Amino acid sequence: MSPAYNAAISRCRKAGYRPELAWTCCDYADTLLQRNEPGDREKARSLLDESLAISSDLGMRPLMERVLSRRDILKA
Repeated sequence: MSPAYNAAISRCRKAGYRPELAWTCCDYADTLLQRNEPGDREKARSLLDESLAISSDLGMRPLMERVLSRRDILKA
């Protein structure tokens, strides 16, 4: 995991910042999808699943739509 994303995700989880965690997971997934190295798609899928779960729970519709579009890319 990227040190910067790892630190951000860890801080968000520890502090209970769920909206920021959802956005950070999605942003990290975008980074992994662009890099596209071995294992990146699987990690991106996991991050997107977490982001979608949080954003759905909190009613973050714009993020939900963004995550769903990224998941469609993974299916292609």
